[in-house]
Amino acid sequence: MDIFLDTSILIEAVKDTKLKSLLNHAKNKGYTLVTSLTVYGELVEVCNRKNMREELIKILDLIKQYDIQCSLPNPQLRDCCKCLDKMDKDMRVNMSDRTHLAYSMAYDDDYFLTNDRYLWHFPLHKCKCGKATKTEGKIISPVKLREILKK
Repeated sequence: MDIFLDTSILIEAVKDTKLKSLLNHAKNKGYTLVTSLTVYGELVEVCNRKNMREELIKILDLIKQYDIQCSLPNPQLRDCCKCLDKMDKDMRVNMSDRTHLAYSMAYDDDYFLTNDRYLWHFPLHKCKCGKATKTEGKIISPVKLREILKK
């Protein structure tokens, strides 16, 4: 089972030992941690803009430590981006977040882990494009992941 890590999760994980421990627990339970090329880009942009160069190095170390996989563009990604554009016509979700969600859908990840509260209720399950068949709106918070891992 795959857990897609949003930018906010990777940034917070180097500051918050509980979140880092949660990622470790998920990894030990057999989950594959993944992110995307666009999350990498956003990490560099955010860390550079906020003068967080040391944090960026810690994030890269965390990515290596937990063997976080990187999703690259695939044929389904374009379809998922178009589908999300149609679902979010009034542009309530910013373009970066929609692209991260599209990556998660294109790779059929089981969960999309984020600290961004406005994404938790995005109706991801309504999009059935491309390969995305098992992702049924499972955009979750760290609190929800903790509950899932207890089962």
